[in-house]
Amino acid sequence: MSNFKAENIVNYDAQNDVLYLGAKIGIEEEQVEIAPGISAELDAAGKVIGIEVLNASRVFKGVTKSLVAKSLQTA
Repeated sequence: MSNFKAENIVNYDAQNDVLYLGAKIGIEEEQVEIAPGISAELDAAGKVIGIEVLNASRVFKGVTKSLVAKSLQTA
């Protein structure tokens, strides 16, 4: 752990299918699994600095289908 995290970062690692959502600048002190494959990264004060989603394409599959469908309707 103890990795520096930057705020407002969205990073998708396609090779490993991992999505990272940075929320706040900080150093990760703890990681808490909030659902299977979804972890909150916390700083020393226990505040969320980021969210990590494993198997992101599977987790967001329904959401992305809906977004694509809506975008095609407005095009």
